[in-house]
Amino acid sequence: MKTYLSALLLTFAPFLRAIDSPTPDHGVQAVREMVRGDSGKWNDSPILQVIPPPTNRPPGMNLDTWADTLREIPMKLQTGKDVWLLFRSRQLDDNDRVWVESIQRSGENITVRMHEAVWQGNYFKTFTYYAVLGVNLGRIPAGNYSVAWIVEPFTFTKLNGDGRPFRRDGTPQGWPKDATPTHAETVKLQTKLSIQ
Repeated sequence: MKTYLSALLLTFAPFLRAIDSPTPDHGVQAVREMVRGDSGKWNDSPILQVIPPPTNRPPGMNLDTWADTLREIPMKLQTGKDVWLLFRSRQLDDNDRVWVESIQRSGENITVRMHEAVWQGNYFKTFTYYAVLGVNLGRIPAGNYSVAWIVEPFTFTKLNGDGRPFRRDGTPQGWPKDATPTHAETVKLQTKLSIQ
C-alpha cells in the first residue's frame, strides 16, 4: 500500500522571509531559506541529513547554520515524533529555482522528488545561492526505512508574473513558466532512518 505524505516545510535561507501563500504548482513550501554566495558560504555538492524539528533551533539562528551544528550528531528517531529531513542544493544562479514536487512512501521506502530548474534565458547574473529545504515526513511507525531524495533536472527561459526573479525584499516572485525536463544527470541522495 502506498502512502502519500504531504506535510512539509521548505526553506531557503537567512536572506528570505517566509512565504505565507506559495505558488501551489511549485511545491507546498511554507518557509524558504537561501544562502547567498556573497555570504562567505558555498556548496558545491548537495547534502541530505536528518534533523530534529526546526522549532528546536536556538532563537535567532537560521536553518543552515543550525544544520551545520548537527552534522556530526546522530539523530535518535522515536515513534510518535515528527521526522525531518534537510536538503541543501548545489550552488545555483539567482534565477534558478528548486521545489519539492512529491513525497511518497511505499512500505519502508520513502522517495522525495525535487525539481531543479536552471534558467536558460538572457540576464545579468547578480548572485549565486544554495537552497536549504527542510521536509517534515510526519510521524512514521517504528521500523527501518530507506530514503531517496531525487533531484530531477529541468531548464526554463520564462518566469511567470512580471518576469523578475525576486521582489525588492528578496523573496522569489517568479517561478518557471516553461520548465522542461533535460537530459542532464538526475542526482540521487540516500539515507537510512531507524525509528524506535
